[in-house]
Amino acid sequence: MRPIGTTLSNLALLLALAPWSAAQKAQDQPVASGLLTGPATVAPHWSKNKYPDSIPEGAYYYIVVRGDTLWDISARFLKNPYLWPQVWNENKYIRDAHWIYPGDPVILPKVAVLAEGAGAAGPEGVGEEEGLGEGAALEPGAVLYPITEAATMQCAPYVVQQKEDDSLQVIGSEDGADKSAFTERDILYLNKGSNSGIKAGDMFTFHQAVYDVRHPVSGGKLGTKVETTGWGRVILVQENTASVVVEQSCVDIHAGDYLKTFEKVNVPLVLKRPPADRLTPASGKAHGYVVDQSDDAMISASGSLVTIDLGSEAGLAPGNILVVYRTMYPSVPTPRSVIGEVAVLAVREKTSVTKVISSRDAVMNGDEVELK
Repeated sequence: MRPIGTTLSNLALLLALAPWSAAQKAQDQPVASGLLTGPATVAPHWSKNKYPDSIPEGAYYYIVVRGDTLWDISARFLKNPYLWPQVWNENKYIRDAHWIYPGDPVILPKVAVLAEGAGAAGPEGVGEEEGLGEGAALEPGAVLYPITEAATMQCAPYVVQQKEDDSLQVIGSEDGADKSAFTERDILYLNKGSNSGIKAGDMFTFHQAVYDVRHPVSGGKLGTKVETTGWGRVILVQENTASVVVEQSCVDIHAGDYLKTFEKVNVPLVLKRPPADRLTPASGKAHGYVVDQSDDAMISASGSLVTIDLGSEAGLAPGNILVVYRTMYPSVPTPRSVIGEVAVLAVREKTSVTKVISSRDAVMNGDEVELK
């Protein structure tokens, strides 16, 4: 039989721990179970994002809980995960779409898509007449389509203003000196292992800094172009090295390419509309320039990737459409000559990677772009 003193001691311990357990359980509960309606004050919380202090009147919003992503939030409330860029665009305080934090408020955008339970009372099921903003449904015959394939987005080059961490690198392969360029199914060796926290199953992308990108008008340095050469999975780890199997190569992978943790990209959807032409008036919105072409090309056409000098600082988000044009005789001046359109795939602070979705002529560095 257990001594009474021991039993009482254990009971006292359980009673002492009970408030902590209850508090911990409460902390793990969702802050909000669904959509809320402004005005509201945002509760102080830890976040790397500089979240707003308040929600405007009439705005539908959601409070992030652990495990949420913009993809999931879009799927839940907009009924389409591919509309996550529109959610990001409405919450410009989120600097990186991959990182949202519990307690962050996410305002739902004014898109013509119905929320779950449309027609029901209250914000959990937004009224059918209102949707989540302007309009209750897409116009008859309207079509949303993905800008590009997922592999194209994953392989897209980008421009960085500051050098990335390149300490984890490819140092060779199982084939030794007989092979200098690597592709799918090749086994590559890395210069770090378990001592650096690498584990079997980890996914990494391969990258290579290629050249400085300079502005075609001002001549100033915009940053360094980085090519994504592919990605692979760790299959064997030792103390100071690891082996990776290449699952996809975008271009040839070489010794010296550096690795970053794999981040899955999501393809934005855009509304299919007639492209701009010479009669399309200027919008007066964000204006910039084409500053770089993919594959070291001099010109681009429909289907090609180009970089522009507008990013999140200018209010751009994945899925935005920009008109590409040039002025043939700027000193006269003459009307702008519309070349085509580009759609934004991925956004950084000062630059964006875009895909040419229509063109009647070659797109060149120095061509002007304007948000449609």
